[in-house]
Amino acid sequence: MDLFLFKFATFFILVLFALFVSDIRSKAGMTPIIKKHVLLLIKMLYIIPIFVYIYLILKLENIYLSSYLGLVANLIGTLLVIKAKLDLGKYHAWAGHILSSTKIIKKGIYSYIRHPLYAGIHLFIFGGIVTGINNHPFSLFTIILILSFIFLIMLFLNISALKENKYLHEMFGKDYLKYKEQVHPFLPIKKYSFDENS
Repeated sequence: MDLFLFKFATFFILVLFALFVSDIRSKAGMTPIIKKHVLLLIKMLYIIPIFVYIYLILKLENIYLSSYLGLVANLIGTLLVIKAKLDLGKYHAWAGHILSSTKIIKKGIYSYIRHPLYAGIHLFIFGGIVTGINNHPFSLFTIILILSFIFLIMLFLNISALKENKYLHEMFGKDYLKYKEQVHPFLPIKKYSFDENS
C-alpha cells in the first residue's frame, strides 16, 4: 500500500470512529454515575487526541509493519464501537452515564463482550499508539502530554465500566450476575448462553 492510500484509509477509519464515539447528547432519564465535573472535563478534552491523531496521520512519512498493525487495530476498534452502539440502540448513553430505563443487552456483540464500546476505544487508542511508534513528529514533552491524555481517557473508561457494573448489579441483581459471570468485560472469551427465561 502506498503512503497516500495508507493515510487515506487511516483518516477514513478515524473519521468513522469519531462520528460513532462522539455522541454526547443528553437523553431523558440519563443519570451520571461519575462526578459531573469529571464528565465535563472528559467531554471537553476527549477531542484533543483525535486532533493529535489527525496531525500524526498528516505527518506520516513512512509505513512500517507496526503501521499496518495500528491500522488493523483502528479498524477492529471502530467496528466494535459501531456494532456496540447499534446493538444498544435507544439504551446507549455517553460514557459515565446510565439511563434509568436501561436493560441488560445480552445479544449481538454484548453476548461476547460486556463493554464492547470501551473495548473498541481501547483498541483504537492502541492502534494510534502503534501507528505513531516509529513515525511521529512529536517532542518528548509532547509525547508525555499525549500519553497522559490517553492514560486519563483509559482510566475514565475503566472507572465507568466498574460503576456501570455496580449500577446494573444493583438494578438487575442475579440476572446481571449471571451475565457478568459468563461474559468478559473486554475480551470475547466466551459467548453468553441463553436459557429459556432470558
